[in-house]
Amino acid sequence: MTTMRMDQHEFRLPDLGEGVHEGQVIAIHVTEGQQVSEDAPLMEVETDKAAVEIPCPVAGRVTTVHVSEQQLVHVGDVMITFEPARATPEPAIIDAGEPPAPASASPPASPIMAARGRRKPASPSVRRLARELAVDLADVDGSGPGGRVTREDVRRFAEPPQPGPPARPLAPPRVPAAQVIPPSQRPSTEIEGTADTNQYGRIVRQPLSQARRTIATVMQTSWQTIPHVTDSNDADITDLEAMRASFVDTDQPDRRITTLAFVIRAVCRALHRHPILNAELDADHDEIIFRDYVNMAVGVDTPRGLVAPVIRNAHLMGVGELSDHLAVMTHNTRSGAFSVDDTRGATYTISNAGAMGRTRYSTPIIMPGTVACLALGRARRLPWVVGDEVVPRLIMPLSHSMDHRLVDGGREIPFIEHVIDDLEHPMRFAL
Repeated sequence: MTTMRMDQHEFRLPDLGEGVHEGQVIAIHVTEGQQVSEDAPLMEVETDKAAVEIPCPVAGRVTTVHVSEQQLVHVGDVMITFEPARATPEPAIIDAGEPPAPASASPPASPIMAARGRRKPASPSVRRLARELAVDLADVDGSGPGGRVTREDVRRFAEPPQPGPPARPLAPPRVPAAQVIPPSQRPSTEIEGTADTNQYGRIVRQPLSQARRTIATVMQTSWQTIPHVTDSNDADITDLEAMRASFVDTDQPDRRITTLAFVIRAVCRALHRHPILNAELDADHDEIIFRDYVNMAVGVDTPRGLVAPVIRNAHLMGVGELSDHLAVMTHNTRSGAFSVDDTRGATYTISNAGAMGRTRYSTPIIMPGTVACLALGRARRLPWVVGDEVVPRLIMPLSHSMDHRLVDGGREIPFIEHVIDDLEHPMRFAL
């Protein structure tokens, strides 16, 4: 059994958020024997949906690293053992005539210690990119909110000066047809993982991240326990788009009003009229929980998967304020600058699927704790019958999934009609 010296400090995985009991170590920034300073980067742990950077709790020397990258750890597990730095002793009083003792030269500060006090705000993924490109974040000017350094800032800083016109490349040698490797057998050089082969050719094995593992578990539970029914519709947003595109906020000229903000506002208005769509089914107690607030989860596509941060009390916001929240929320989510709590407490979900590609209709998955989810398809100009004429109109596809245990057509159809009426008659937003 390993015994810990009295002058050593055990760092245990702290509570990372409400309901978070485990995480996956995705990066360790210290090694055994290394001198570190308090609050310097220690490691990164990925929980349900957020990558959390954990700072050093004390200054001192790392004696033992108890975990490894990709390891699953739980709250309370011992992660690192430190030998804390000893306080500098008071200078001794030297008698007159006694020569002072020669002072020993201070050891050079480690890179981590030298960085203390000048760390720029940046997400774990940005710090990882900076390490890969050998960029000191202290030298990078952040363009994100609050001076936060973004991935684009790091790449721009790391780019070498543009050279002159490149020399004309030599023609590649001809490869005999017999040596050409079919595309299906070529290695996937852009995919991280372990190279391997199966009976058909080369493959890359990639372990599930903690975020993807959690997403898979939640989706499986949702699909197996919630009877989904999807209602597909179209909304003519021609007039709304014309109003949105021509609007200029004289008080905030740089403010960008988005179509998604109008959709969120329309949904909030419809939820006020039809509160069953904002409710929750408590099957354990045979109760329906009606909520007097709207916490809107909005799906954001990120390199780690689809993350749904929550705009709390969205029903109290106008279109402009919702647009402002969406801009900050999207930036923070894609840069990893958000916490697990930012994804909790949703009462309704909107998935802006059209922003990811040309998708039209889909079957959005309902998040546990909610009873409906609306997916927005890619809006496009289509021939549309208006009165007795066929004219081009901008049409947005809508796919609305409902929990059929609590919501049936008689309750869902009036709700979605209210949403569509708002989108097709944007003056209603002023009422």
